[in-house]
Amino acid sequence: MKYIVYIANSESKNIEVWNLYDDGYMNLVQTIDVDGQIQPIKIIKNKNLLYAGISPNNKIVTYSIERNGFLEKKNELNIPGKANYISFDQKEEFLFCSSYHSNCISVSPLNQNGIPQNPIQIIHNIEGCHAAKINYKYNILFVMSLKEDAIYLYHLTNFGILKSTEQKILYTQKESGPRHLVFHPNQDFMYTINELNGTIDTWKIYKKNNIIKIKKIQNTNILNNQFSGNYWSSDIHLTSCGRFLYASDRFFNTISLFHINKHDNTIIFFKSYQTEEQPRSFHINSNNTYLLVAGEKSNTFVIYSISNTTGELIKINVYATGQRPIWILSHKLY
Repeated sequence: MKYIVYIANSESKNIEVWNLYDDGYMNLVQTIDVDGQIQPIKIIKNKNLLYAGISPNNKIVTYSIERNGFLEKKNELNIPGKANYISFDQKEEFLFCSSYHSNCISVSPLNQNGIPQNPIQIIHNIEGCHAAKINYKYNILFVMSLKEDAIYLYHLTNFGILKSTEQKILYTQKESGPRHLVFHPNQDFMYTINELNGTIDTWKIYKKNNIIKIKKIQNTNILNNQFSGNYWSSDIHLTSCGRFLYASDRFFNTISLFHINKHDNTIIFFKSYQTEEQPRSFHINSNNTYLLVAGEKSNTFVIYSISNTTGELIKINVYATGQRPIWILSHKLY
């Protein structure tokens, strides 16, 4: 078993494929060119497929992941607007693609081979539509509206159509700019990062009178209340064990570590790390042993080991990559 790491380099217009070995050593094994600027990449693991959003021609390109981790192009699909985020429903029958610049989200069915088909629904007028991710337990798609300081909620029907839930919108602090989100792996809680004011919101998901409700229970500064007039917070991830949460900020070039309070699932600041310049994207591998950070401005990425007891990060190595690495993912090969 080994890990493959994929890095989307927007300005270089390519995807790099790296081997990641058990000792943390990495080497570049493939560079595949794309015909435009690449932004989000996403993997369906059990189908060995990687999806990439390409602009300015605005399309999703599907690649097969070969046994050695190499990529081979399979299909491309035109989409409405520049892709900013790609996600799937639990059954992996539908692809959701949000567009920050076109203020919309689209739903595309996937055929039996995982190939996206033409969108069956486009929801417009979501200002600054950023990350969109579905909560599998409740089958609700959470759509971040960065420019409205809001999170839209949609129920996914069996036919792939999104319908507003009873509680249609969650509101964040004014001028906070909700950007990305992550769900707790086994508790009814969600954590969202706000780009513009450098905070993380903790939300509780529950049922009342058989209606699903979401309530904000905490707002925490990303740098342990070292308040500043400038923030540019970007990404947020949670280990699959549900104990450690990490968040990045591009203005301060930091990765912050929080512990999850096991009693109420709020977050507790533990430590902040200086990292690569402009850390727009980072990723935790599936067994929580490594955290990888791409420096969008430094054109490097760094690999850290993760302490199993405290979640602390230890830098292993830094590698040069292409121009403007904007997304990073890992994939486990068997």
